[in-house]
Amino acid sequence: MTKKAVLWLTMILLLVGPAALAQDDSVATVAFLKWGDSSNVALAEKAILDMLQTYEFINEEERALLDNERSIEGENINIIYGDALFDRMEANVIIDEAIDKGADVLVTFTTQMTQIAYYAIRDFLDPPKLIFTVASGPYITGVADASCVKPDFVIGTRPVTNYEDIVPLLLMQDPDMKVAGAIYSPQQRASEVGVARMQAIGESLGLTIEAESIIVTPDLYQAVENLADKGAEAIIIPIFTFQGFNLLLSLSHDYGLPVVFSAPQNAYRGGTIGGGFYGLYRQGVIAGNMLVAHLNGDYDIATTSIYESDDFAFAVNLDAADLQDVEVSQALLDGAAYIVEGGESAQGVTAQYPEADIVLPDMPLEERRAADLAFLAGLECTPEMIAEQRAALDAAE
Repeated sequence: MTKKAVLWLTMILLLVGPAALAQDDSVATVAFLKWGDSSNVALAEKAILDMLQTYEFINEEERALLDNERSIEGENINIIYGDALFDRMEANVIIDEAIDKGADVLVTFTTQMTQIAYYAIRDFLDPPKLIFTVASGPYITGVADASCVKPDFVIGTRPVTNYEDIVPLLLMQDPDMKVAGAIYSPQQRASEVGVARMQAIGESLGLTIEAESIIVTPDLYQAVENLADKGAEAIIIPIFTFQGFNLLLSLSHDYGLPVVFSAPQNAYRGGTIGGGFYGLYRQGVIAGNMLVAHLNGDYDIATTSIYESDDFAFAVNLDAADLQDVEVSQALLDGAAYIVEGGESAQGVTAQYPEADIVLPDMPLEERRAADLAFLAGLECTPEMIAEQRAALDAAE
């Protein structure tokens, strides 16, 4: 090649290079970061993917890969999948990998993953946006102080668990119950706070709630035995992520103790009763709305509040009750959102997606976009709201 040809080739590369780089940068990279698989996460994840597909960020072929948790380099979006498998060290690894791959947005599922991701990026000069969902504890873990008092790069959806609705389920099952047991982990702030709240509510209802803490799964043997020795007639579990679910259920069968979990979907996993927030698909839809609107440049995360809702329902598992030799009260059966019997629900709710109505309503895209943007506009943090929340925080201190 002649020197003249080399010179021309160099000039062409200099001209084309920036344009090609700009084209690559125009496709956003989003990391889906999970603490581990659960039906909670599955509902929210399905909703976010439904939103991305409806807004044509992903096509059918790409959706099929994403449904199998495969990362994609798509025409309109790149998506990186990361699953911590309930391990804190692995969580840090997948966050670092996402950042190394240039993630513009971190979408985190559950409080644990949100907390770890936030502390990994909070000191960056220009951190990626953090959109969380299925995270009940962003305030008690320091991710945010209040819905409008938060870092500019943070937004998300928060299911509010009202233990005032959950604890009375014990007395709906047995109005004469005097003592119940609770299990929590001191390593998870949300569960610690939840047990304290349960005990206070129980006291107001004339019900003593004895608490046992666990660090690792084998601790459950001693914890359940201790609660049985203290006269517990049932076990109630606060919001709590742990891997000893099956062991706890086995022990509950041995001791004949019904178990009340603070999430309806846990009734499908084998809990006798599951009561708590019911609307995780909708939480995912709203998180998906936040993600789509950000990608389209339609709103400012810094001035939009965290979305909170406290929709409540409970479900009953008659199979678990049979194994525990427990007869579920008619009051619970009459009020349940769904009942699991023979491994299935007559209401059409499934174990993978334990909620009803988990599809987006059919409407023209422009109509949907107008409705979605109107919803986000209703979450705007005004100066008055911020001042009010700061004053409330100061008063609480």
